[in-house]
Amino acid sequence: MKKLGISYIFGGKESLNFTVEGLIDEISLVLVPIVDGAFNSLTLFETSAHLQKTKPVNFFLKSVEKLDDGGLWMKYVINP
Repeated sequence: MKKLGISYIFGGKESLNFTVEGLIDEISLVLVPIVDGAFNSLTLFETSAHLQKTKPVNFFLKSVEKLDDGGLWMKYVINP
């Protein structure tokens, strides 16, 4: 991933520690028009009951790009 310029995080030897404030400052989301009909689909972000409840973070739409397959590439940031 480093060769592609993709950011990544190592946060512990055995598990990730997501209690760090400001861990995510941008979201790059690709939405494709595919339906699989699964009843147990996951949401975009989920938490675990054993993690400390934190204040929600608001993101603002930075850009939208229409993809050749009919999908959308949306980029969101914390501060517009």
